[in-house]
Amino acid sequence: MGAFTVGGEIYAGRNVFGDSFSRVSAFFRVNDFMGTRGSGGSGSDLEFSESYDKTVEVFVEAGASQNHVRIDLDAIQPPIPEENLAPHVAIGVRKAVSDRSDLGARLELDEVNSHNLLSVRAIDYRYRFQNPLALSVFVGASRYDLATPAYGLYYGLGLQWRDIFPTWDIGVDARRATKVARDHVLRDDPTSAVRPDSFYTITGYSLVLTKRF
Repeated sequence: MGAFTVGGEIYAGRNVFGDSFSRVSAFFRVNDFMGTRGSGGSGSDLEFSESYDKTVEVFVEAGASQNHVRIDLDAIQPPIPEENLAPHVAIGVRKAVSDRSDLGARLELDEVNSHNLLSVRAIDYRYRFQNPLALSVFVGASRYDLATPAYGLYYGLGLQWRDIFPTWDIGVDARRATKVARDHVLRDDPTSAVRPDSFYTITGYSLVLTKRF
């Protein structure tokens, strides 16, 4: 039995009216460990004990992010690059699943090209080295708040220096929201028989300060 179980699903297609749809979902579950010990023909159940702290940790983070967005409106026009520097905020939870590994989830908010980008790290894994450094990798989904919402896959990695002050960390992240798709349903949207939707690729690099509770 492993320390945790993870899974995910990506589902996309078109309905009977020709409109496209997509769904990204993920889950993680921390498994319970149970052991059995006995002697002289009699046994008793004993809960498996670990040396690490299994308390769920809540944290918030704030900082700044340099964002780059590639706007691909249709199959005819060339992609449009945009970039901006904007605040980055997040709230999350994590729990130790081994001596050096943490697993959690996080909700993040960025402003990209004057539009909100809401992202969920459905699986947020962190490995703590023996020194203050920690490396994280994550995957989830993003919602880009345009005239009508656009949705896509979200992933990235980060490096963190833990406990610069007690319960305070500092870190850098590299993040990408890819295949962020929006259907052409408004009157002023591009009209194309080749592709009825627009795509956005958003790359962000952030420097953040994290407070743990």
